[in-house]
Amino acid sequence: MTERADISDALEKEPAKQEAVSRDTAFAAPEDPHAKLPADEARSPEEGAKGQEQENETGAVLSGESENEEKSRIAEVMKLLEEKQREIDALNDRFLRLQADFENFRRRSRNEKEELAALITEGLVRQMLPVIDNFERAMANAGTQDAAGLLAGVEMIHRQFSTFLEKVGVTPISAVGTQFNPELHEAVMRVEVSEAGGKSEGLILEELQKGYMFKGKAIRPSMVKVVGNS
Repeated sequence: MTERADISDALEKEPAKQEAVSRDTAFAAPEDPHAKLPADEARSPEEGAKGQEQENETGAVLSGESENEEKSRIAEVMKLLEEKQREIDALNDRFLRLQADFENFRRRSRNEKEELAALITEGLVRQMLPVIDNFERAMANAGTQDAAGLLAGVEMIHRQFSTFLEKVGVTPISAVGTQFNPELHEAVMRVEVSEAGGKSEGLILEELQKGYMFKGKAIRPSMVKVVGNS
């Protein structure tokens, strides 16, 4: 009889215990995700030091690789700079040589022009010497010759000098009887059309000083008297 009573009491108390366990479980603190696992708690100090050493070695390897890459890039840049510097030095040397060659060319050209001018002048003087000789002869015989003989001598000298001018390319400018040309003539006197005897305006009546051209270019215009209204 007593055993039955004990079993009945135990069955009645069992639901109450389960309810109490459920309430304790509901209000229990949440589990910390960062909490150390039993395996971590069991990790020895030697193992921890070894793991830290491996991490340091890995970081050192990565750092070494990055440093090597940086040194490689610097070496490439320095090599490129050296190549560019060599190119600059070569161009600068070439420029200096060209500049020296140009200065030599200018000096040589100037000397050649001076030598050519001197040579031309020498040739002109040589051709004028006979004219001067004839003038000296005419003046030496002026006291012993009559006017006709002296005039003939002067005319000969004039022809000789005119021939010399033609040889070097100097020719006289036509004036009298031609139309006035401002590029060849210089009007120093004017005659009114009414006083010119019916001559057309712009016609040159008289040459007061002969003009000359050198190889087709006027080097001295003719001074002329021209028909024209003032």
